[in-house]
Amino acid sequence: MKRKTYIYRGFERFWHWNQALLIFFLAFTGFEIHGSYKILGFENVVRWHNIAAWALLVLIVFAIFWHFVTGEWKQYIPTTKFMKAQISYYITGIFKGAPHPTHKTIYNKFNPLQRLIYLGLKIFVIPIQVTTGFFYLFYVYPDNPIHIVGLNVVAIIHTFGAFVLMAFVIAHVYLTTTGHTPLSGIKAMITGWEVIDVDEKEERQNNLMNAVNESAAGYYRLNKEGIIEDVNDAWLEMYSCKSRDEIIGKHYSYTRDKKNLAELDNLVTRVLNGEVITGMPVMRRCFDGSSGKHLLSANPVIEENTVLGLEGFILDIKESEKLSEHMYFTVRNSGAGYYRLDEKGVIIDVNSAWLEFYKYNSKDEIVGKHFSITRKPDDIDELENTFNTVMSGDTITGKIATRRCKDGTVGKHILSANPITIGNKTVGMEGFIIDISKLDDKSI
Repeated sequence: MKRKTYIYRGFERFWHWNQALLIFFLAFTGFEIHGSYKILGFENVVRWHNIAAWALLVLIVFAIFWHFVTGEWKQYIPTTKFMKAQISYYITGIFKGAPHPTHKTIYNKFNPLQRLIYLGLKIFVIPIQVTTGFFYLFYVYPDNPIHIVGLNVVAIIHTFGAFVLMAFVIAHVYLTTTGHTPLSGIKAMITGWEVIDVDEKEERQNNLMNAVNESAAGYYRLNKEGIIEDVNDAWLEMYSCKSRDEIIGKHYSYTRDKKNLAELDNLVTRVLNGEVITGMPVMRRCFDGSSGKHLLSANPVIEENTVLGLEGFILDIKESEKLSEHMYFTVRNSGAGYYRLDEKGVIIDVNSAWLEFYKYNSKDEIVGKHFSITRKPDDIDELENTFNTVMSGDTITGKIATRRCKDGTVGKHILSANPITIGNKTVGMEGFIIDISKLDDKSI
């Protein structure tokens, strides 16, 4: 399946094209300085080469700032996963029409080989070019104190770096023609939108995990010995934990009182044996000595038919305290329904659990329709307020809502919602629902 997706942000495109133009101009003027040809004249070309060098340095500073502020620096973290498959694809697979071994998303724009090459350019080639270039620039001044190495050595290193950059540019331009169409890669870097291959199942899983990680739901992961390997910020907040260093590496028993530990031990054993747990209400022990209540979801982490541990999320239910104690335990195995809306409130994705809650047979029946179809007329205003609140940048979790199903019946669920942002713009809303239709209405 192919889908048009917004991949490249405004500043990213601005930085890419200006960096490309400056590198081409530096190469053009640099090789004239080197004596390869005569077009602008030596004095003119030196002056323009120096101006372009300073412009590139300013652009690099802004790009570094942008990468760290937006978190885009994570795109360049190297990985060996799928590296062999990626190399094989470029050597032979691309000529045989083989499928691409990795899928591009806004959260994962580069394949393993691109990550390694781009990281090398950023921490080796470009810094060397900048350093040798400015060393060469200041070397020629009469009062220059720098005489560590000969000028010829600096020039050779700088020229070699230029050839490396030119080789990269040639390969880069060629690979942009191997996309959906020969010009689709270049067009994507102009408009920001690119047609990419999408694995629907993988995309739904990634969207759900992103909704969990970015919302007030707390994510956690344990290994098969019950040692905590990862948690997100929402988990830390719920447990009044100041940093991940305080909990990573500790056993899950650290998060429970002794009287509640047996139940958690049983749950962990069940999940490690392959069972999936959703919507289980439990009590937690916080780091400040207080306690809290949340709905817990857990599923086994499986690789190559081997259970390596378990992971899931917790949803704080302090806002649902009007539910009586025995009612929490009816919210077992309810499943989490994922949904995603665009900025106009149009439904653009749901998962199978959501369809089951709303009694739809397929996504085709609901995708493309406005969210108002999911509510009774007298409940629409409340849902619109929720939507507007989230589109303003707020996150909502643990809210009880009433839904209108396809067959005309109604149901109740706990709703979580968080904004979808691209850059500084909110472009939609996503989240999940946990069904509580079986609860006794008189207890609410």
